[in-house]
Amino acid sequence: MLIYQGVAPLDVAGPLQVFGVSNFLAGQKLYDVITVAPTPGPVPTPLGFSFMPACAMSELPLPVDTLLVSGGGGPDSGTSPEILDWLRHASAQARRFGSVCTGAFALGAAGLLDGKRVATHWAFGAELARRNPTARVEIDPVFVRDGNTYSSGGISAGIDLALSLLEEDHGRDFALRVARYLVLFLKRSGGQAQFSTQLMAQFSTVPAIQKVQQWCNENLDADLRVATLARHAAMSERSFIRTFREDTGTTPAEFVQQARLQAARQLLEETELPPKTIAQRCGFGSPGVMRRVFSRELGVSPAEYRARFCVQPPAQEGAQAGL
Repeated sequence: MLIYQGVAPLDVAGPLQVFGVSNFLAGQKLYDVITVAPTPGPVPTPLGFSFMPACAMSELPLPVDTLLVSGGGGPDSGTSPEILDWLRHASAQARRFGSVCTGAFALGAAGLLDGKRVATHWAFGAELARRNPTARVEIDPVFVRDGNTYSSGGISAGIDLALSLLEEDHGRDFALRVARYLVLFLKRSGGQAQFSTQLMAQFSTVPAIQKVQQWCNENLDADLRVATLARHAAMSERSFIRTFREDTGTTPAEFVQQARLQAARQLLEETELPPKTIAQRCGFGSPGVMRRVFSRELGVSPAEYRARFCVQPPAQEGAQAGL
């Protein structure tokens, strides 16, 4: 694993712990875990301690089987010319290579993501896509594989990626054994969307559109079809749809669905309201419709979402209503 100044400690220790525990449980060295850095000296982290790499990246004997780039800092971290040159050289000889979190920016800057699907932390997806226009950036998957290129979402998702690599190498049973030892899910349900309150479409900079978006959030149980929204914006439907998409990057219908989904998530997290009430209040109409939207957008049911994120245990009424 490549590390560099400003790296996020969990991006390094989390995935590598999976491989270390694999060696322990197998009673033999399945993986020779090595960290490398631009120089052989200590690598500072934002948490007040440093990592000591095994060697400088130029001293690492090639080829390696698996090459991972850790994440940390901003999009420009880990993108120095010497790192990018080494990544191009080392990845070409590796069986597989990939990144954890914002480590994808280094792969992209090295030209290793062209035409590929790639995951990164949801907060940095737009910037990664801007810098790598030929890549297909996906912010919801916990991890992505495209050929021999692997990438994971934010921070702890590197552990999920490592478990998937382990399963690929040594089978599901052994990977499950390692996950249980680490007190982890082998495969967690849903994607990054369920952990972010900021994935909802951003508000428009156009006053008329912004006013409509605000009205939507305050009237989720109202008729929010395009014709209604266009009237509130005092625009024709065609002009409203075009302006909305151009300024927000999404359609009015997509915005409405995300607004309703976000409101339902908050109610599931913070209240004990039964599913029928939440569905009606958020404009889904019925618990069944809400359940289908949750499954499609987050990969989990409302019941699973509430079980994981509710501040208080849900009321018995909600549990019996088939959330």
